[in-house]
Amino acid sequence: MSIAIDLSGDVALVTGGGSGIGEAIALTLARAGAAVAVADLSQESATRVAETIRGTGGRALPLQMDIGDPDSIQAAIATLRSELGPISILVNNAAAWVVKEFKDTAPAEVERVIGITLVGTINVTRAALPDVIERRGRVINTISDSARTGERFMSVYAAAKAGLIGLTKSVAKEVGGSGVTVNGVSPGTTSTPGGSGFIEAAGGAEKLARAYPMGRIGEPQDIANAVLFFASPLSSWITGRVLSVSGGFTMV
Repeated sequence: MSIAIDLSGDVALVTGGGSGIGEAIALTLARAGAAVAVADLSQESATRVAETIRGTGGRALPLQMDIGDPDSIQAAIATLRSELGPISILVNNAAAWVVKEFKDTAPAEVERVIGITLVGTINVTRAALPDVIERRGRVINTISDSARTGERFMSVYAAAKAGLIGLTKSVAKEVGGSGVTVNGVSPGTTSTPGGSGFIEAAGGAEKLARAYPMGRIGEPQDIANAVLFFASPLSSWITGRVLSVSGGFTMV
């Protein structure tokens, strides 16, 4: 007897869904049967991913969303509700980062990274949570192992993601009684276009891979698989957890 994950009837919102990890998450949830709203700062990227989902028979809606702008969040979610219905799965994946030594980080860069990665995620969650509570759904936050262990050249990003760990655990305690789970997926170094700057600064993928017990850095699908688990009924009694998906690099 096999176990299949069937998300038919679910409506998922994936922020930062137009490329990299977010794209893999959107495609994976769609393959499991969910209708997926692909939200991205780039309308072109969101549309490309949504068209890929539609091309395989899935339901998808591209949304241009700037999570640093509360008005943009509200407008996009209103469109989502009108087109697909209330949200039952929220994946907070969008983020901003700067790769440089902390002492060289400008105040404007700090404000941007914190404003998008932490405050933006808070605002998306606040806007979507009434739907998720109504549907006894799931919230999954993309964290980062840099928030758990620290990482050179990524100090501000790590600080913002550490804030998301606190958000994940605290909101989980507030909404657990409503049947909602809130969890985090914490990638190690992952091969994405957006992550190329850090990989280069750290000496390249081959050098980084030697620090990983599994002998390689991550791929977007590795992260998407963990998100699928947390989005599914298989994780219905797990909440407030942050799962490292890092090939054994972080074992805490």
